[in-house]
Amino acid sequence: MKYLTTLEAAHDLKVSKQTLLNWLYAGKIPEPPRNPKGYRLWSESRVKLVKQIIAQGRLHSRTVVHRQSSNQPEFVAQYAREVSEFLRDGGIELRDFLRALRQAGDRPSRRPSVRSRRG
Repeated sequence: MKYLTTLEAAHDLKVSKQTLLNWLYAGKIPEPPRNPKGYRLWSESRVKLVKQIIAQGRLHSRTVVHRQSSNQPEFVAQYAREVSEFLRDGGIELRDFLRALRQAGDRPSRRPSVRSRRG
């Protein structure tokens, strides 16, 4: 599977790279997975999902949109397709992923503490 860079994804969406990043930082669109070097991996299905969000009028480069619920069936199905593609590309067995997901769900979430540095 071929992944797009953030710039390529932005061009495909007909927005600037900064607009696409702003949507990510604001939580308006889901963060794509990253490769081992930290680069975002924009799959065809991820770009299609963002196009759907734009078509629904929930995103626009010049408007502020409040984050909508992402548990709608079409988004859940899209996330499932992306996870499936990502696992396949990484050679990860679904059962191993589900086991790790269950274990992660059993652990209390820990948010890293933010300490101010004074120097």
